[in-house]
Amino acid sequence: MVSFFKRPFFSNYRVIFGLYFLVTLFVSIRVVFVDGSNNYQIFYYSLDHLIHGKSLYTVYPDEYTDHYHYAPTFAALFSPVFSLPYSLGLFLWHFLFAGIWVLAIYRMPFTHQQKVFAYWFGLQELFTSLVNSQTNPLIAAIPLFAFISFEKRQPFWAAFFIVLGFNIKIYSLVAGALFILYPQKIRFLISCLLWGVVLGLLPLIFTPFDKLLWQYDLWINQLFIKSDHDKWGNTSIHRLVHTFISPDVATPVIIGAGVILFCTVYAQFRRFTDTTFRLLMVASTLIFQVIFNPVAESPTYITAVTGVLIWWFCSPQTVLDRVLLIACLIFTIFSPSDLFPVFLREQFVKPYVLKALPCVLIWFRVIYLMHIDTNKSTHGVNLA
Repeated sequence: MVSFFKRPFFSNYRVIFGLYFLVTLFVSIRVVFVDGSNNYQIFYYSLDHLIHGKSLYTVYPDEYTDHYHYAPTFAALFSPVFSLPYSLGLFLWHFLFAGIWVLAIYRMPFTHQQKVFAYWFGLQELFTSLVNSQTNPLIAAIPLFAFISFEKRQPFWAAFFIVLGFNIKIYSLVAGALFILYPQKIRFLISCLLWGVVLGLLPLIFTPFDKLLWQYDLWINQLFIKSDHDKWGNTSIHRLVHTFISPDVATPVIIGAGVILFCTVYAQFRRFTDTTFRLLMVASTLIFQVIFNPVAESPTYITAVTGVLIWWFCSPQTVLDRVLLIACLIFTIFSPSDLFPVFLREQFVKPYVLKALPCVLIWFRVIYLMHIDTNKSTHGVNLA
């Protein structure tokens, strides 16, 4: 499979970027002119609600279904897009997030062939996210930009990306776990505080201070409501546990166990200087924030798949690793698509949460690899 992508045509960036452009163009045309997007309608009207002092978190059935779950900063941050005519903003929305994910992979310290493999492997999963007009490609890219900033000894910018992610989806805060691996910890924490204030107050451009405090109070309440989610309505380790172990296992117990296991790798402090170890930590954060999210949905898996790619480049690539990678390709990436038989998807993949299972197993594999010295160097890494 890997040798296939080494052929000159398939490893040519012009071909790859051209394909990504065409896929994104197809999605934009389809969503704007055929399907529409309830998700983007939620985003789009948030700016209007912020400006006019309306609750961001009330249901507006004449405008969209479901709720707005993001911080008030989100509406202000993307105001340049939301201020455009609706169809134009929606059309450009997909290009914005596809481009950010492509750029993040390009900036990572991978070899040319590793980047080529990442682009081909992640194409279908990115498509799944784009057709839902969600922010998940950005959420997948943010830990990569944070990692690059840490590696360049730029904790100020690493803090920016992590706080930015928090203001879009709070699970992005998991990427903050990277700072323990690097020096300048105090500078990073101070920078987080600074960026927290700057981004937190950004909506003051559009709304008075008292209204902003009111919006934040509503946001906190909305987060608790969203967390109290139907245990059978997610695609994560939570539903795997409830399906195969017991439906009575509480969400905090599952998350707590995951956090403890996640943090055990800090005992390997002597390996913090190992680039492979740090990359595996990035993989762990990307996968963790999806599989332990009690409201994870299929389109969020572009984040987990990005983590899977980093794990693959750092793994020993044994038979077990290859089996896990192929399982991820089949069940995580292809199962929601038209390339997968409908009968198998409805009778097996959805009931048994098979989309999540490969990523869950790979995350445990990542944790295991971080606890052992594989003596495997990361080829092609150049962080100078």
